[in-house]
Amino acid sequence: MKKSLNTPLCKLRAALAQDTTRRAKHFALCSALLGIWFLAPPSAPCAERAPNLEDPIFVVQAYLRATYARDYIEAYRYISSEDRRVKDLNRYVQQKGAYYGFALEAAKKLAEFIDINSVTKGQTQNRLQITAHVRGPDFGKISPLLLGWNTYQLNSLPVAHRNQIIESIEKKNRDRSLEMREGEEKLELIKEGNEWRVFLNWAAGIKIPLRLVLSGISDLDVNVSPREVAIQAGDVFEVFLKIKNRSSHPLVARIGHLVEPQAVADYFDFVECGFLLPVTLQPGEQEYSGRYMLRGSIPESVHQLSLTYDFKLLQ
Repeated sequence: MKKSLNTPLCKLRAALAQDTTRRAKHFALCSALLGIWFLAPPSAPCAERAPNLEDPIFVVQAYLRATYARDYIEAYRYISSEDRRVKDLNRYVQQKGAYYGFALEAAKKLAEFIDINSVTKGQTQNRLQITAHVRGPDFGKISPLLLGWNTYQLNSLPVAHRNQIIESIEKKNRDRSLEMREGEEKLELIKEGNEWRVFLNWAAGIKIPLRLVLSGISDLDVNVSPREVAIQAGDVFEVFLKIKNRSSHPLVARIGHLVEPQAVADYFDFVECGFLLPVTLQPGEQEYSGRYMLRGSIPESVHQLSLTYDFKLLQ
């Protein structure tokens, strides 16, 4: 017996819908910016500040500042050719939810105040392992000044109001009242000719092993398929549970979903799940399915997380 229930997941699906709607609103503008980025002639002002890609420390700092500001068009230029063959600029910008307009201007202003201390951990002829200690303005703490980072509202502000915000940011930096946060980023760089690029290994995907916990439940045999998936951020994958109730009477079970590490659990969305609510397991075998998605905005440093199904009998 195969069951596939379209259980509405209000909270999680609403969040996913909001994220998708937001991307759609600025997709046209991002596409135009991509065209400008690729077609800008050598005499354009940005060419005068050509990045020094032969200096790996510069590459690390420029990449981290760009990602911090959600300037993903700029960040993409520092990513390796091998990675860019897997994911083009258009898809990358869409998935990450890039800032644009005045929101981007304000974020880049904050990125100017980041301190980045890079330490080379390992080096071969064509590869570098770098650990970067990053201290920068806390986007969450300064959020009230930036209208909660609502890009539509920020980009609708008159010029005078925009200037006031930039002046406030600069004043906070001068009087050292900007609240800061600290973190550590580990990056691998690969050499392409004479230039260094950030290697994210997109081709390997993000690995998600699937596990089962059936503590003290002797009447159930459960198999999960597949046992592991490797997907790209932004992709959807499907999981099947084959459950055999070996008793002679129905059992009601709750199947919990545990996503680890918890720090990235919010990037894991339920698209459709036939066993989110308690299920009644009749004697014999039945199959349930669930579909999930990893948000495209998941941090680039995440290469693996796990999904555990925790079975508990309710009666």
